[in-house]
Amino acid sequence: RDSLKALKEYAKDFHPSYVFLTGSAVQVQQMAKNFRVYVSKADETDDGDYLVDHSIVVYFHDDTGDLADCFTQSMRPTDVVEKIVERMTFKPE
Repeated sequence: RDSLKALKEYAKDFHPSYVFLTGSAVQVQQMAKNFRVYVSKADETDDGDYLVDHSIVVYFHDDTGDLADCFTQSMRPTDVVEKIVERMTFKPE
């Protein structure tokens, strides 16, 4: 179900600049741990289908690729915009 082909198909529902990652089960678990992502697979249905519960976070990276901030679904849109504008207009002295 979670093949590269399936991931490519799933990605069509998102902006083309989104980057989707996958790997072995161990690699995915390590990445989830690194980014503090909660993941829990629900019981499979009789036909083998299942849902995955997970945290919803948008990660904001700087121009070097380093993690600059993250935004959760509980944040107010105005706070997200404020943080993005602050990061994009920051000029070190």
